[in-house]
Formats: sequence, structure tokens, C-alpha cells
Amino acid sequence: MTHSNVYKDELTCRERLERTFEGREVDRIATYDIIHNVELIEYATGQKVTPVNAEDLLCRTINRYLDLVRHFAVPDYEGVKIIDEGDGFVYRYEWWTGQILQKPAFKTVEDVVRLVEKDIEKISACTEKGKICQAANNHVNLFYEKFEYFEEVCREYRRISEKLGGTVMLGPEMPMGVSIALFRYGIDWWTYLYHDCPEIALKYIQVYSDYETAFINSYAGMYDMPFVCSAGSTGLNDRLLFAYDFFKEVILPAEKKVIDAFKRNGKKYIIHFLDGYKWPIINDFVDMGTDAVDPFEPYCLMDIKKFRQQFPETVVCQPVDCTQLLPYGTEEQVKEATLNAIKDAGGYKILIGSTSEIHPEVNYRNAVAMYESARSFTL
Repeated sequence: MTHSNVYKDELTCRERLERTFEGREVDRIATYDIIHNVELIEYATGQKVTPVNAEDLLCRTINRYLDLVRHFAVPDYEGVKIIDEGDGFVYRYEWWTGQILQKPAFKTVEDVVRLVEKDIEKISACTEKGKICQAANNHVNLFYEKFEYFEEVCREYRRISEKLGGTVMLGPEMPMGVSIALFRYGIDWWTYLYHDCPEIALKYIQVYSDYETAFINSYAGMYDMPFVCSAGSTGLNDRLLFAYDFFKEVILPAEKKVIDAFKRNGKKYIIHFLDGYKWPIINDFVDMGTDAVDPFEPYCLMDIKKFRQQFPETVVCQPVDCTQLLPYGTEEQVKEATLNAIKDAGGYKILIGSTSEIHPEVNYRNAVAMYESARSFTL
């Protein structure tokens, strides 16, 4: 089954997004998401996804539904890949995500220190050479993780952008240094390290920040990349992941460097993907220069109406629940949630999408209902 674009757009995707960020009049509500759902791809294109045609079909699907797309992973192989890096880390990959299966066995903080010091050396060397560092990756199939050099990422961004038919692709979504540390060492061992050897933990954050800044400087000058992003794990369902003082002393200064690097390169539209509950730190990010806060998980007490009252000039991103509503709700429930989000935002400065991605468990009809409800909303 195929369908055509029935919406008579007056603006290009880029124009619509820029106007949304600037609070100017738009022709319709903009959409923004990740699409990692084969059923949706096949519904949108009317073709069976194979490793050969997957990229083309995914690009067509993105163009059909989205104004802005986050990171980009192609279903170019079937099943699961297991990769042993030979350093104690073993990863399990599916085309759309990944996870750590095995880490080096830590018995003492000294064991963690030795690994962190090795990672610091690896990250520093990659910074000097302009290389993507495996020790600094999140290993969840982010857009840039499969490349060796920064410049390759820029070339691939341009190549993919040309296939998206006007949909804008967000710049590389690099996680915060602390998020990589939690992923790589675990929250318990990172906490012990920060408590017992704060100088090592802080050196790691600084070295990662230098790497992140070098990567940003390699791509942020691209005209065809108007929207950029930084991301991190910031909260649980009802509280911050760390004490506010840790954010203030460690995380926020590092993120200020990210924002400054973007602005030095002329970027005016900066999105911060702050996973989970984030109320106590939103003002800090907005004051530093964040233009959009992402996502707005209802299950993490992220109330849009409250946010709009406190931050009338900041863009709301991705407010439709993809953990329960999009996989298991009805189309009518999805439409209601979508329209309520738009109304609670005041009908302006909002990008509609799932709270993370259209993952394989999402009911593709619910995803379509979300996008079409947003696109047909009368402003």
C-alpha cells in the first residue's frame, strides 16, 4: 500500500523549521523523529525492505513524514551482530541499536582507573588525528560511529542529505562525556571513581570535551547542517540522575563548551536531548544558549503547559510517548496526545515526534496517526 503527500506545503522543511525556532508563522506543525521501524518503511513505500534497498526506502519514508530527522541507521543486514573488540568489551548490534554484552571485570577502583587512563590516551590520540574514537562511542549505531575519520562523517552527511528530498538531517548526536562513562564503566564504578579519584574522573571529562569540540569544529561549519544537537542521560522518571551540584560543577561547564563551539561555527539552532526528568537543570541549559529541549516524556513529569509558561521562547521537541502509547495505544489515543501536546505548547515552537524513536515495537499505524495529526492541525 502506498500513499502520496496530500499536504500542500507552502514552505520547505528547512524554512518551516527555522521559522519554528524563531517563533514566526508557519504553514503547519513540523515533525521530528527517528524512524527504525520496518513496517512503517514498507507501508510508506509499498516495497519490501532488503539489505540492498533499505537506505533508499528509509530515505523515502523520512521524506514522507519528517521535516527533521535525528541520527540515521540503515537496516542493511538481518539479525544480530556480535563484535568482540579484544579489549574486554563485547557488543551486540541490531541494525537500529546496540548494547554492551560484556565488560572488563572490575574488582577494585584501581582496575577502573587503569581502564580510564587507557581510554584517556585513546581519546587524546583520536582528537589529534581527527578520528572517531571507539572508546568514546555509545555503541548504539549512532550515525557517525561506523566511520574512522571526522571528515568521512561530513561526506556521509552530505550524501544522505541529498537523498532525503528536502527533509533536514540533524547534526551528529554526540552524547555527553558522563553518559559515555556510565555506558562504558557503569554507574556504580563511575561513582566510586569520582569519589575516590576525582582528578582522574575530571581529566576524563576534560579529554572527552576536547575530543567533542574537535569533532564539532570538523562539521559545524557546514551550511547544509543548520540544526545541531548534544545529548545525555540527565534524569530518571522523577528526579535527576545526579545531584544538582554535580551538574553545576561537571556537566554544565562541559556542555557550555559544546554550545560555544556550535555558536563559534555560526549555528543558531541548538537542540539538547536531555533524557528523563530534567526540570531542575532546564533553566541552566536555556541560559547557556539551548534553543530546544528534547524530549518531553509524559512519564518523566515533563508537562508541556508548565514548560511553555516558564520558557515561552524555547522549542518543545518529541512529546509523544513511545514506551506505551505508540506501541500499545489506539490511533485515537495517539491523535489526542498529539493534539494536546500542540495545544499545550500554544500551537507554536513545537516539533512533534516520539519521545525517542519509532522503534520496531511501535505500531506503525500509530506513528502515521501521530505525524498526520500534527501535519493537518489547523494553526
